[in-house]
Amino acid sequence: MTDFYARDGQFWLGGQPLLIQAGEFHYFRTPADQWRHRLGLLKAAGFNAVATYIPWLWHQPDEGDSDLDGHSHPMRNLAGFLDLAAGMGLFLIARPGPYIMAETINEGIPPWVFRRYPQTACISRGQTVQNIASYLHPDFLACVSRWYQAVFAVLTPRQVTRGGRILMIQLDNEMGMIHWVRNLLDANPDTLARFAAYLRGAYGDRLGRRYPAADLAEALRQGILDPREPYAGHLVEDYRRFYRAYLREYAAWLWSQARAQGMEVPPVINIHGFANGGKTFPIGLSQLIAVMEMDGVLSATDVYPGQIGEGTYHQLLLVNEMTRALQNKQQALFSVEFQAGGNNDFSNSQSSLYDLHSRLCLASGMRAINHYLFFDGENDPLLSPVKRHDWGHPVRKDGTLRKHYARYPRLSRVLRAYGPALILSRPKTVTTIGFLLDYFMTEVNNEFTQEAANVLTHQREVILFDMLARGLALTHRPFRAVELSRGELDVRETPVCWVMLEKQCDAAAQQKLVDYVRAGGKLILAGRMCVETFDHSACTLLKDALGIVQARSDAPFTASSLNVFNHRDVPASFVETYSGDFDEVFATRGDGEVVGFVKRLGRGEALVFGAAVPAQTLEDLDIVHQMALRMGCPPLFRLSQWADVRLSCGDDGHFLFINNYQDDPVETTIEHENAAVLGGHPVSLPARRGLILPMEWRLNDAVTIHYVTTEIVDVAEDDAGITLKTEQGEFWAELTLRGYRCDSATTLQRTAETERIRVHGKEAVLVLRRTA
Repeated sequence: MTDFYARDGQFWLGGQPLLIQAGEFHYFRTPADQWRHRLGLLKAAGFNAVATYIPWLWHQPDEGDSDLDGHSHPMRNLAGFLDLAAGMGLFLIARPGPYIMAETINEGIPPWVFRRYPQTACISRGQTVQNIASYLHPDFLACVSRWYQAVFAVLTPRQVTRGGRILMIQLDNEMGMIHWVRNLLDANPDTLARFAAYLRGAYGDRLGRRYPAADLAEALRQGILDPREPYAGHLVEDYRRFYRAYLREYAAWLWSQARAQGMEVPPVINIHGFANGGKTFPIGLSQLIAVMEMDGVLSATDVYPGQIGEGTYHQLLLVNEMTRALQNKQQALFSVEFQAGGNNDFSNSQSSLYDLHSRLCLASGMRAINHYLFFDGENDPLLSPVKRHDWGHPVRKDGTLRKHYARYPRLSRVLRAYGPALILSRPKTVTTIGFLLDYFMTEVNNEFTQEAANVLTHQREVILFDMLARGLALTHRPFRAVELSRGELDVRETPVCWVMLEKQCDAAAQQKLVDYVRAGGKLILAGRMCVETFDHSACTLLKDALGIVQARSDAPFTASSLNVFNHRDVPASFVETYSGDFDEVFATRGDGEVVGFVKRLGRGEALVFGAAVPAQTLEDLDIVHQMALRMGCPPLFRLSQWADVRLSCGDDGHFLFINNYQDDPVETTIEHENAAVLGGHPVSLPARRGLILPMEWRLNDAVTIHYVTTEIVDVAEDDAGITLKTEQGEFWAELTLRGYRCDSATTLQRTAETERIRVHGKEAVLVLRRTA
């Protein structure tokens, strides 16, 4: 039996580290006689896996009528498709729903479910019946149970644990996403009864004061359908927390049903919400946090950046780090929907996105990527009334290739050349962004909560993303993230922590920040000082510890200007001024009111900046840079010309990831921790291209590559020696050899057994010949 599992922040198969490169292929949108050709294109791209949705509405067009072997239609032959992919050497990621979305009718739920069981549907404001199921309604679960019995009869014997090729199985798809998109609070009687039970457990004897109603379920129904005071606002806040638990119960039920049908491989849940360059994505994290925390569940992201550049790549970095902070600690980052489409013919899309995005996420430690969707296709009317399913994927519906397809095999060659040394390397960071997930608990609203949600949206987008994350990324300070109510704040591992604050913050998190500073931490706070908990109880632990006597806040969305460090007239909003006993002042209004100060506390100190200032200009960026320097956080890299640089370190090698997001070529030297790397030689990057450069890479016991100024795209070894092919023709390299020689090299150092050499290559090849 072969096991696939997550451990120590990596994925493993049979005890060996595994980098999963998958492409999504919808067999139900391509004629069966073309399946082999499409799967062959995945192999040619260098991928080792295929993922697919398995549409319930396609395989069970009527209740009790299942076809998973193609007896009614060849494109329903799921068993044949899985066996074909396995026979071609591909691993499998199965995604059987019940929900799949994927531009299908009812998001993949058969119409007969709502036709025969209308009582399962969600009911929204205005008593509108939605074509969305109340997940936990017993009649809906009964239908799902019968679907799982049918589909797992095909999936179970094909798991890796039973000699097959299925590595993982995704349960449902984007749980809660439709409710967020439609702003849907469910007034289905079954959901209301569960909501009422949740509130009784959460509030106990206090419930009557919060909801003074004789019939709680009816009061909740009225509060959803026709929100009014006195509890219209906190009903929404309670519903959001309830729905976290509700989704966990649904996911647990799905997993128990799957296990009852023989599922042994890890379950996957995917996290939705990627819009506005990723700034909305943590809303999905908030919705699904209770599911993510289930022991053994693997979390996977859905990521659709649309474009990548110097102004947006920080958003992808923060999304990855926030996900890592919350996911199963044993797993690596995993994206089960990693944008591969959106590059329609003769469009304005960036074909370079797919390569640069992949490289950025690999540099962040992502070790499983499903490029979604890899193939165009066509819909049967049972799937969708729209026949064409063409979203600019790498492969057109006729099997021809779009231009961006070629980027995949090119990168795959590099990853294959570096092998396990790169897979096992980990990103190096120098600082930490602390965040509160509850600031993203804004997925549903009514008119009584919308204004507060708008304020939170502004603060997290402007401060958390475009001030802190962007400022740190552009100044070469790679960061990790910690969720403040769940994670540890250990000064030894987190000497400097950057936090966006708003008016609400629970007492435990406030105390954690105070204790962190007193223990010697350097804390940077940006935003407005917290004065209450999330249930609106007064709480000023942090404010009091920092010696703030009074804090005065401008009205939300009011424009202002500040003097910050040596910069004058800096545009700002959401400005807050402070009075108190401060050790330093670095930001003021023109009238001298304090907006930014430093306060020593115990063995540490806190820097407070009461404003929202996105890092849009060099002056804005310098504000973040000066904050970092003041708090003892120097940049990890210095470059003669700007490029995005990150470093991953491992026992068998380090890897320098360099991306040029600009439309012009870049040639730059790089210093790491104030020391020149790559022998001081410059690196040349064409426009919108990236490089992965090895450093101290132990190719084998006899060859260590100290650096190469270009990518290695192939390593071939035979009896005569080793041949390394490079991406660029001209390069510099230094190696230490034992039992090998390089004819074109200059000897730098020689011992009895080894020789350190420098090579100036000019023909995109480095040949090492055996000497014995």
